[in-house]
Amino acid sequence: MRWEHLVPKDFEKAVRETGLCIVPTGSLERHGDHLPFGCDMIISHTIACKAVEIEPAVVFPPYFLMQVHEAACFSGTVNFPQAFALEAFGLLLKSIAANGFKKILVVNGHGGNTHMLDYFAMSRLDEPTDYIFYHTGYSEGLTDEERKKAEAIWETRDGGHACEWETSLFMACCPGKVKLEYAPKQPVKPLNRFRHLRELGIHNALWWYADFPENITGDASRASEEKGRAIMDIYVKALARKIRAVKDDTAAPQLQEEFARRVQNKGL
Repeated sequence: MRWEHLVPKDFEKAVRETGLCIVPTGSLERHGDHLPFGCDMIISHTIACKAVEIEPAVVFPPYFLMQVHEAACFSGTVNFPQAFALEAFGLLLKSIAANGFKKILVVNGHGGNTHMLDYFAMSRLDEPTDYIFYHTGYSEGLTDEERKKAEAIWETRDGGHACEWETSLFMACCPGKVKLEYAPKQPVKPLNRFRHLRELGIHNALWWYADFPENITGDASRASEEKGRAIMDIYVKALARKIRAVKDDTAAPQLQEEFARRVQNKGL
């Protein structure tokens, strides 16, 4: 059920029956020359919408006011100051919860958002909320069998951004929108300009740019809509399982209440 497609009575019924809102997150950023800027959020939203056909929940419209500092140097990127992005996201979730949702599951499609979501999740411990926050990546949580099936789809192994995998997935989401003729003719390999630091366990914000200055990896020329449909089927079923697990979860609500009580009573 898509939030924006529901009328009030159906919305209220969905809130009562599912108690769960899914927020697909992504970004607006360059994905080479062949993929549209909204690739990440469109993929996460599409997978979420298909998953709730299996395990019902309400899907919020795709959300991109997140973290994409690593691609701020490219045209088409929309990036936000750290404090604003965190505050806006928190206010969004409060508004979703005010509509009656007790649980919120973020389904993330942009790797750079993972750091922000981890920090945001931890920061929820500082202030009591009337909802339980969960987050996952749409490609996480596969069974061993699903992982083997997924690996068998691909002709290439080097990837992670605008590659054979992501390009195929977007082709399945939005047929006809990929400009595969603009993709690099040769596989894009990491430049390893930070290898001397990485080998010592030293981190720096430019680690991604150091390896992939055009914001693309792997070999997108091997992508196909058929491969995208095959991997999407795997991801949709995996996400449906995670939705069920979140809906059934009683541990997080109990622990959140216990933690908040101990924060309030500390020192007594």
